[in-house]
Amino acid sequence: MLNGEMLMVWFLASVRATGLMIISPVFSSQAIPRSVRAMMALFAGFVVSGVFRMPESVPVTTGNIVVAMILEMIIGMFMGWAVRLSTHAIELAGSVISSELGFSMGQQIDPTSGDSSNAVSSILLTFGSLVFLISGAHQAVLAAYLKSYEIAPVGMFRASHEVGTLLVTSTGKIFQVAVQMAAPLVAVNFIISLTFSILGKAAPAVQVFSESFAVRIVVGLFVLGMTLQLVSQLLLEQLRLAPDLMLRLVP
Repeated sequence: MLNGEMLMVWFLASVRATGLMIISPVFSSQAIPRSVRAMMALFAGFVVSGVFRMPESVPVTTGNIVVAMILEMIIGMFMGWAVRLSTHAIELAGSVISSELGFSMGQQIDPTSGDSSNAVSSILLTFGSLVFLISGAHQAVLAAYLKSYEIAPVGMFRASHEVGTLLVTSTGKIFQVAVQMAAPLVAVNFIISLTFSILGKAAPAVQVFSESFAVRIVVGLFVLGMTLQLVSQLLLEQLRLAPDLMLRLVP
């Protein structure tokens, strides 16, 4: 039977789940109605309040409740950021590929995030969302959310400089993964540019600059389709490490 303390634990656990869903991929998608996300957060908080032991002290005053809410939101957002890193790498790789293929001028609104995005980034983000769901990463994320209460129970917060260092280090790896995803397209674009540069010197009458656009797009899209397996492997590796990183980022 629910009492005042269990209701407070339920509420604070729901706040942590809300912070997780605000940032983590798929869960933060605008395609999911806010009411559905709110119900998911409340359900996750209800599970926590019924499974894990009650904390020794539950905040009762208004000031303590507000502080606990802020801390729970910070923990949830840190955990969500650990999962979001993989999709940020895909988005950055898509921007590099679009620039190489000449698609950077065509910006559009991504319906899943509501932000301006290019065509290649939108395709890769959709592909990454499918991989996220098919691989069962969403289940691993929720399992890590539940396990986080073994490290930091409701209302508990341990300030640590190691969390900040780990956050900066893991964020820096976004660029490394993005370069690995976009490397085949960058190499192909370099070869095409070098080939047409030599052709322009050999046949000055040929408009190599305009002719190279069509070749760059056709060859680039073909190589992009051939390298989706590489993108999925790199993404799966990041998603496999995400639950452990989530728990390590718990303050």
